[in-house]
Amino acid sequence: MSIENREQAIKTACQLAVSNDIILVAGKGHETYQETNGKRIDFDDFEIVKDVLKQLNK
Repeated sequence: MSIENREQAIKTACQLAVSNDIILVAGKGHETYQETNGKRIDFDDFEIVKDVLKQLNK
């Protein structure tokens, strides 16, 4: 499976994770933005993971 939308890929990984799984979100490191087609938007991998896991009660 390949999900090109980064936010959706992170959400899907979190939804599929079960106890003792490790979710590795790689490639952006410390960046808190995403740049696409010359537009820079706020995007923080850590915040996405934290919010999704909180919503899923994981």
